[in-house]
Amino acid sequence: MITPPSFGDYLRHLRTVGSVATFPASPEPSRRPKLSRTKVAADAGISEGYLTKLEQGVADNPSSELVDRLALALHATDLEHQHLRDLAAPPPAPAHDPDQRTTITPEHREFVDNVHPHLSGYVDEAWNVLYANAEYARIFRRILDHGNVLVWFFAERQSRKVMVEWETEARLTVAWLRSHMARRRGNPLFTSILQELAGYPDFVQMWERREILMGRHTPYMKVRDLDRGEELTLRAQVFPTPDPQEALQVYLGVRVASSDCADSSR
Repeated sequence: MITPPSFGDYLRHLRTVGSVATFPASPEPSRRPKLSRTKVAADAGISEGYLTKLEQGVADNPSSELVDRLALALHATDLEHQHLRDLAAPPPAPAHDPDQRTTITPEHREFVDNVHPHLSGYVDEAWNVLYANAEYARIFRRILDHGNVLVWFFAERQSRKVMVEWETEARLTVAWLRSHMARRRGNPLFTSILQELAGYPDFVQMWERREILMGRHTPYMKVRDLDRGEELTLRAQVFPTPDPQEALQVYLGVRVASSDCADSSR
């Protein structure tokens, strides 16, 4: 049984888990102290009883000013701090009908089709693949059959052959989903995809880490072209479309030479 992100759950996670997520996984991850409720409550200027109620989800979410004090008391990173703020804020009114997927227009299709031979496609914030060009569908084998990036990661055996750094890329996408859910709470797209993903033990294990991310840790993604038996390096980007009514993201994977990656890392 997995649950959506909540303020109380994440607050307790930051207080009791001493490691800070790193992508890719580090043999010596950053550490912070595990803290008692007494210590956090005192440093945040609240009672221990109130902190307990916040963690249990039986108190109203706190003000942004108190969230800031709690984040400081917990030694939260900037990203963790923002995630706490997102979870504490009232759920936003949807900019679009949450029961309907974004409509892909002929103009959308034309844009990603013209990107060929590079990879491109449209995904929503729950990682449902709404449209993809032929190269995207060819490299990420059977992803259109599954219809969702995360379902493909965990349900499709070939995903582990395609993704050179499968575990890192899967963790990254799970962490990004968790961050999206904090910012768009109440969207039924998230509820349905969580129910489906709950059937995959690897997903459940990654979800329970409560890692968060809003963007890639590196601009480069390594994939295998199974048709041609070669490894490719893509400069991968995911960015929202300009119209906020769409709640739509564009994936773009531009082929680059391995030497270009080495030069950029110097």
